[in-house]
Amino acid sequence: MSEGHPQGADGGPAHLSRIWLLVRFVFQWPVLLVGLALAVAWYVCAFLANAVVEAEPGVDRLATYCLGPRRLAREWSRDPGRWEDHFRALLPELRAATTKISSSPGGRARYPLGARFKYGMTHTRAEHGENSDLCPDIAFTVPANHYRGCGPEAARRIARADGWRIIAPGRSVGNGKAPADRDGLALAIPAPRGNAA
Repeated sequence: MSEGHPQGADGGPAHLSRIWLLVRFVFQWPVLLVGLALAVAWYVCAFLANAVVEAEPGVDRLATYCLGPRRLAREWSRDPGRWEDHFRALLPELRAATTKISSSPGGRARYPLGARFKYGMTHTRAEHGENSDLCPDIAFTVPANHYRGCGPEAARRIARADGWRIIAPGRSVGNGKAPADRDGLALAIPAPRGNAA
């Protein structure tokens, strides 16, 4: 791997084509509007039918596909340092989101709306430490669009330096598995004492 051309999260090139970026940026808006309209229609129908539904439409998945102006600038620049700075700035946001997670005994954990739209959050039991039963870890799945330009190894190095535990791809996280590098990184940190689920 050369210094100027880091590998992407999927092992291929780290950067998206600039033509693809422009096409995606322009055409994402109608797609997002249609997706939001369908989600609103789904919720209205469920409400009118008095339905109790376990599965909800994945509106939060739409946000991960959204290519906003700041992300467009980061993808366009192809500067690994800029990607590392972005990932470094992301970690305090994740840490702050852990304090806003609430749960009631026997109830579902409720995550802050902004963080739910950006990251997949799940609770997973701590594997280390004396209080592993009392204080679970909170695991975050950070999508590859937050570290693609610097690569997963640089993102892991930055996360470890900030005190995060890395969950290896394929390991159990909550009710699922940690994703492969091309899809996201699973990072874990102990839950704040007041928020243990």
